[in-house]
Amino acid sequence: METAINRFILLNPPSVLEGILFLLLLILVLYGSLRSTRLLASSKKRAVIVSLHLLSFLLIIFILFNPGFRVEHYKEEKRNLAILVDNSWSMNLPGDIDGNVRAEKVKNYLEQNEDFLSQIEKNFYVEYFLFDQELKPISLDSILKNKPDGTTTKIGKVLEELRDKGKKGELDVAIIITDGADNAESTNMDDKLEDLDFAINTVSPVTEDGRNDVWIDDIISSEVTFLRYPYSIEVVIKTSRPENFKIPVTLYEKDKLISIKEASIKSSEARVEFEIKPLSLGRKIYTVSIPILSEELIVENNQRSFFTDVIINKIRVLHVAGSPSWDVKFLRKALKRNPSIDLVSFYILRDPSDLVFASERELSLIPFPVNEIFSKELDTFDVVIFQDFHFQPYGIFGFHLKNLKDYVSKDGGAFLMIGGRNSFNSGDYGRTIISDILPVELDYLPKTLSETISNQEFHPELTAIGKNHPITRIVPNKDENEKHWNAMPELEGLNIVRGLNQSAMPLLSTANGQPVLAVENIDRGKVAAFMSDSSWKWNFVLGSEGNVSPHYEKFWNRLFLWFLNDPELKDIKIKTDKPIYNPGEKAKIEISTLEDDFINPNRLPSLIYPNGEEEEIELERTSPNRLRAEIEVGEDGIHKISINPGSESSLYNDLNSDEAIFIVEPPENEIRGPTANENILKSLAEKTGGKYITTDQGLQELNISTSKKKTVTGYKTIKLWDNPLTMLVLVGLLSSEWLLRRRWGLK
Repeated sequence: METAINRFILLNPPSVLEGILFLLLLILVLYGSLRSTRLLASSKKRAVIVSLHLLSFLLIIFILFNPGFRVEHYKEEKRNLAILVDNSWSMNLPGDIDGNVRAEKVKNYLEQNEDFLSQIEKNFYVEYFLFDQELKPISLDSILKNKPDGTTTKIGKVLEELRDKGKKGELDVAIIITDGADNAESTNMDDKLEDLDFAINTVSPVTEDGRNDVWIDDIISSEVTFLRYPYSIEVVIKTSRPENFKIPVTLYEKDKLISIKEASIKSSEARVEFEIKPLSLGRKIYTVSIPILSEELIVENNQRSFFTDVIINKIRVLHVAGSPSWDVKFLRKALKRNPSIDLVSFYILRDPSDLVFASERELSLIPFPVNEIFSKELDTFDVVIFQDFHFQPYGIFGFHLKNLKDYVSKDGGAFLMIGGRNSFNSGDYGRTIISDILPVELDYLPKTLSETISNQEFHPELTAIGKNHPITRIVPNKDENEKHWNAMPELEGLNIVRGLNQSAMPLLSTANGQPVLAVENIDRGKVAAFMSDSSWKWNFVLGSEGNVSPHYEKFWNRLFLWFLNDPELKDIKIKTDKPIYNPGEKAKIEISTLEDDFINPNRLPSLIYPNGEEEEIELERTSPNRLRAEIEVGEDGIHKISINPGSESSLYNDLNSDEAIFIVEPPENEIRGPTANENILKSLAEKTGGKYITTDQGLQELNISTSKKKTVTGYKTIKLWDNPLTMLVLVGLLSSEWLLRRRWGLK
């Protein structure tokens, strides 16, 4: 409906400076008029002359201001109302002490106020939006089905978008439903409210005081660390409680407890340091947690996970050789050529029982530091090698060997024994605790040298496992690899044992089945036994004078990589595009295999959830040896993707399968306390003329005016001075003043 309104206007309205100037002129005119009529005796005559002066001046000013009447035609229409609902992740947190989720409270609130919203839609053009960092148009039905997943909240940026809508005439009033947890460091909104000429009403789903919260604010750690090198982790604990107190901080690796320390919170903050020494390669995930205190509203920020990728700096090898030999010489040469190996060697040049005619001081170059090595420094090495070494004559006792066993089984170390006259049964190791960790079975009772060593030549043959195992894969192609092993020279000298442990894997054997190379996983560590002291003969296969053979060198290097669980040896590898995801994100998974079509289509990878449940992952093949998948992650916690293709390589499960682990947890900015801010919401409402309420109050309490918006559709202007009458009045006033002055004797 259109209406017309008449109103008086000035077409040339004066500025402030012009108004001051006109006022000064009026004072001058009044002063001049009084001064020029001071000789008149009659006050009435003076008043008439002064009045004519003033009326003439005011009429001139009136003409200069260009007065007129404007007839404006208005069209009444509904105003624009925007309802904004917070879509950031913090809306998944509790909003009251009963644990009711903020987003659910908002949905219930909108449903409970359905009548009010229906009435509002009759009087307004209503638009619904979700927001975190920007506005996203959406319907009310979609809001009721939505699960908040925004990674950060930027209320200031949203206000800028609202201000732009207001300038375009697209917005007249707004209702923002949010917890106010702005994490863009923009708590001062004054600059965002400039030129904002409409009311903003705010509604908070947080109806309980959250000032008792204690949270893990930050974890300072390196994303990359080195194997067996300690690295530090600093945990920052903060609280909104005013008092000082102490709280335990717990560090886990998966489900294994690593350490507990006490944090003394002073001035609302505490810092705790942990030290970790990784014992294996690959991605490690740790979790820090603090207990949930009484009356804490938010418990999601009492636990936080982080990761580090453990890589090799140097493979630190302790090499103890019983006596100089060609085998010792060439192995040491191969190890020293590898830039990734830090080699510490000890050679026993003589036996303590040897008959010599010189003093101990003259014969000893460096004393063999038994206690330092086997009691203090053992855990600093990645691999320990006993090569043709008899432990008894050198002060190595049972507790030293016990330390070596614990180093393997508990500390994740690696132990290699290489054959010779002083190894295995020949070195009386069957009566020691070392026999418990060797992959071969030894005799408890000592035997003669002829019973423990065979001097016949033999040709090592690949076993069924050895044909596929990465250690013995000196050539990538399986068939070519077998040909190269068949062409290797015969060895001479074999240590005889009773057999293999049940869980040991034979990789090389003689024609009659005697083990030549066997490996085994022992709890957290790994062990290997090479039953001959003549592998140095392989050095001359494809080797030039003075150089180590590529086959010989590659064989030993791959064995050392196997000791360290190097992922590069695996037949199959899984990786994800990120180590940490937010709930609802898409995780991209890529699987690569050593051979084409390596994966059995009936053995798909499994996604293992934090609660232990498993789900198969459908794969898409992008090339013969590469597959990919994309999954949506939802549940908080540590997830694992595991695959075992079930091929013939299933004889060894440590390298023919793989797993990838990743963390799913809320965006850290969204759960780092405080997670609500009613002060921002109150300030927005107060400074824009709106009102602040909580979801415990009805929307009708906002008192939103339902008056129509008037839009000018047209107007007509009538100028008041632009006619003869105005000019006649002005001429009449000036003429009258002149005539009266002449009659009354004034100049």
